[in-house]
Amino acid sequence: MFIIARSAGTWAPYEPGVWAPTLVKPADVIRNVAIYVPFGVFGMLALQRRDPRGVLRVAAIALIFSLAVEALQLYTADRVASLTDILSAGVGSSAGASALAWWRSPR
Repeated sequence: MFIIARSAGTWAPYEPGVWAPTLVKPADVIRNVAIYVPFGVFGMLALQRRDPRGVLRVAAIALIFSLAVEALQLYTADRVASLTDILSAGVGSSAGASALAWWRSPR
């Protein structure tokens, strides 16, 4: 819910949003990665996994979710949809899922 609330903008279905696929703003990338780290952690907990396949599954779910969020941002007047945001989601969720898998793995 936090990701959706953070990504929401002013809904404008008759004003197309901005699509900037290669827009890279370092602060935005860091923020997106940080937002999706908990997604990866909670995804692994929800799936009750701790193996690399679980990490891949959580990352795939995060990528699909982020793609949907970016697509919805095309219908907002004050948000910019970007492929960088989708990739940042994949990196953040993978980092969170990998950290939890490593932490919970038998040593």
